[in-house]
Amino acid sequence: MSKKQGILMVNLGGPDSLDAVESFLYNLFSDPDIIRLPMSWLLQKPLAWYIAQSRAMEVCRSYASMGGRSPILPLTEAQGEALAGRLKEEGHDLPVFIAMRYWHPFTEEAVSAILAHGIEELFILPLYPHYSLTTTGSSVNELNKVLEQRQAEHLTRHVIDPYYAHPAFQAALAETVEEALAAHTWSCPTEDVQILFSAHSLPKKFVERTGDVYPEQIVETCERLMRDYFPNNPWELGYQSKVGKMPWLGPDTEGVLSFFAAKNVDNILMVPVSFVSDHLETLYEIDGLYLGMARELGIKNCNRTPALNVRPSFIEALTTIVLEALEPGRSPQKTSPATATRETV
Repeated sequence: MSKKQGILMVNLGGPDSLDAVESFLYNLFSDPDIIRLPMSWLLQKPLAWYIAQSRAMEVCRSYASMGGRSPILPLTEAQGEALAGRLKEEGHDLPVFIAMRYWHPFTEEAVSAILAHGIEELFILPLYPHYSLTTTGSSVNELNKVLEQRQAEHLTRHVIDPYYAHPAFQAALAETVEEALAAHTWSCPTEDVQILFSAHSLPKKFVERTGDVYPEQIVETCERLMRDYFPNNPWELGYQSKVGKMPWLGPDTEGVLSFFAAKNVDNILMVPVSFVSDHLETLYEIDGLYLGMARELGIKNCNRTPALNVRPSFIEALTTIVLEALEPGRSPQKTSPATATRETV
């Protein structure tokens, strides 16, 4: 008899109220997969509280500007419901669970629901298209720890591979670019619009110490998308969300915008390349800070692509990716670059 299967979607999470911000930040910075200190057993938690308390007021202001909470949980729930519906249409009536790393529903809550359902084989779908120890690695480490604590190590687990290069994911991402190019007014042909990818940054020392593949996968994402869908557009990659004074992956997005302004680049489309749903990094950093900065710098047309969220092509991509994990012999979906059409405004 086949094992009872389930899907676990893992994501970062976000505070559901302004009162939750400080605790959310503490959970984030107390994770040794994010910050690993000598004598971490002694210093990790006190330092996490210090960082959380020192940053809470500023971060609260950011969330207040976007409604007082992160939208990431309702968006993830909607993604999970849509995925479950499509899988059922494909003959897999499976429960979809959600585990957020730093706020509710925590991994412990998800594991309780998984065990209550009698799940014997779990497919873990990271809502991070790229692998990093700080994202997928941390979520999987936490899941394994909780299962060990619950004496449920017998549960069979499959972590779905990073899908940044999957044709279906690339097609969904390309669709957002096409949509934005068609939706906005530009002072040049759309094939001349400057594409600016923006990805969440990581400390350089962390990448060097761990050999994290995240930056390589980010670059490959951009290269594939531009080669297959937008070969005539110029493009650049910037990194955002730096915290503290240590060196982080660069160039930073603000610096790239300043460079473009100095070169009189008047048409820029920003693409949040490492995020699959709207949250602080898109709604506050890009929409609130970077687009405003572009206007102040005199850049005439600077816009952002819509996030993937519950876009049908993204749900279809997730469905295809999960089906390939559920059915190992299934042929990968082939999406032709010709499916992206160019509309010149």
